[in-house]
Amino acid sequence: MKKLNDTYLMRNWYNINGVVGILTIIIAIILWKEMSLLQGLAVLNFGVLNLHVFEEFRLPGGFPKFANTMFAMKDSPHPDRYPLNRMSALLTNWITALVLYLPSIIWPDAIWFGLAPILFGGAAQLLMHGVYNNILLKRFYNAGLCAVVFGHVPIMIVYIHYIVTHNMVTAWDWVWGVAIMVVWYIVGVRLIINKAFEDINSPYPFNEEEMRRFKAPQK
Repeated sequence: MKKLNDTYLMRNWYNINGVVGILTIIIAIILWKEMSLLQGLAVLNFGVLNLHVFEEFRLPGGFPKFANTMFAMKDSPHPDRYPLNRMSALLTNWITALVLYLPSIIWPDAIWFGLAPILFGGAAQLLMHGVYNNILLKRFYNAGLCAVVFGHVPIMIVYIHYIVTHNMVTAWDWVWGVAIMVVWYIVGVRLIINKAFEDINSPYPFNEEEMRRFKAPQK
């Protein structure tokens, strides 16, 4: 397992997200006229999600140490691997992309499912990165906020305006959209993925460079 943590994939998974994010947005621009507006927005949302992950873990990065010392746990005894580690971070972000974001591209007219990633990126992430994380850090920026503010939020605004003005959304769509988002995060991410790989002696620690990217708030 220690060798697995030193593979190219484990060392560069979030860099792959960055490449996928840029390529996805380029493809969306090229094929924009070939897609419906909702499908195009779903593709852009998927691209922004990948850039969001890249921002959190690589540029500027710092999310691993922030998560293990201030967010998921305060002052973890092993902040390089507990409770968040490379494997749980990779699976959380990649499976979320596949389960929550990809279906809205394949079935763009399923409004009830399309709302889940739209609200997750534009509303839930804005509350976390735009409010809660900044309160913890005592600053106006944290890794991931730029992708939320300049990507997820504008996409959410356009998406919701379109489905409302075209009478495409029902009360049940809102209910199911919110329910899918909440259930996926609580059950899929927190209870299944994170708990399955939560190990104080995890063989998937973040390296020193990844941990140094976090700038602790001044006391």
